[in-house]
Amino acid sequence: MNGNSHSKHRGPLFAVIVLIAALMGLYFAFRKTTNSPAPKAGSNIEAPSAASSQPTSSAPVLTSKIATPAKTSATIAPSGPKTEKQLADELLDCSGWHGAITAEQAEKFKQNLAELINRGAASVPAIRALLDKNMDSNFNQVPGGDQLGYASLRASLFDALKQIGGPEAQAVMAQALQTSALPGEVLQLAQNLDQQAPGQYREQILNAARETLALAATNTNTNGVGEVDRQPAQRVLQNYSGDNTPEEIAKNYPEKFADAVSLANQPDGQGLPDLIKMSQDPSGGSKNLATEMIAQMAGNNEQAMDTLVQWAQKGQIPNATLVQLAPILAGTGEFQPGKTEPTDLATTADIINQRLPLIDKLLSAVEPNSSADHALRAQRDILTARLK
Repeated sequence: MNGNSHSKHRGPLFAVIVLIAALMGLYFAFRKTTNSPAPKAGSNIEAPSAASSQPTSSAPVLTSKIATPAKTSATIAPSGPKTEKQLADELLDCSGWHGAITAEQAEKFKQNLAELINRGAASVPAIRALLDKNMDSNFNQVPGGDQLGYASLRASLFDALKQIGGPEAQAVMAQALQTSALPGEVLQLAQNLDQQAPGQYREQILNAARETLALAATNTNTNGVGEVDRQPAQRVLQNYSGDNTPEEIAKNYPEKFADAVSLANQPDGQGLPDLIKMSQDPSGGSKNLATEMIAQMAGNNEQAMDTLVQWAQKGQIPNATLVQLAPILAGTGEFQPGKTEPTDLATTADIINQRLPLIDKLLSAVEPNSSADHALRAQRDILTARLK
């Protein structure tokens, strides 16, 4: 009974053992096939395609934190943008210091300048540093310089500052205005500053023009400053000297001054039409000088006085010019032919009594409490004090 029972249980157990053995055989057979050695050179087994191969050791090493596919050296981007100082320094390198300017240098110059302008106020310190080197290149004298579109390196930097704009750029231009000895630069800087901040830098502009003209007169061979180069500085005085004194005009434009004084002293007011025509000249020097000479005629010519009053009522005479008219109208600062210094003619009661009504007429036409109003009243006080 016991033997029969044991034989009943061996059948199923034997079947399980056989199944396990078969499964293990299949497992080892699979391992053998997957771990077979790599094919040797010259074997008939194909190598992996180029598209699936790994990069070789000569491939560039990417240091970016963001994983990106490897690129060939021809397509790798620059390591980073140039600093403003690098861009400015390269402008100097491309400015013809080492000979003719090539097309490649010209293109690089334009790109660097445009990039400096695009970066705005951040570029101003680098431009200031380059200007402080006080180095320049006259592109008109450098072969290939006509490709750059500017007369000189400094002219290109001034234009960049103008396009950048803002107080930082204006401060650099104002500094350059004070140190420049070239009339052409003074004119360019004056135009840039007055366009960005009308009237704000007027005194600095006029002082720079006067100093440049003085340098041109005493040292005509310094930095190429000569008789021809005086013209830009003279234009500055003409355009920005709204209150330019007759003495300054006599010094800087002696022939023009002499002609105006001669017209004012012609008998019977014959020179008035020419002075009125001169006053319509858009350049500041001629316009203001003619207006002052008409004021000088007003002491003896009613039409000249009426012209002044009408212009003042219509706001056609700048306030600063009206200030200059006060001593001329009062007779304490008239100009005589052959003289460049004003003469005080209000020395008798008759002349003073003749001038007081003229001052009152112009006072009625100017804005109350303005600088012109104060200047005219001051001259009136001087005249009335002389009558006592």
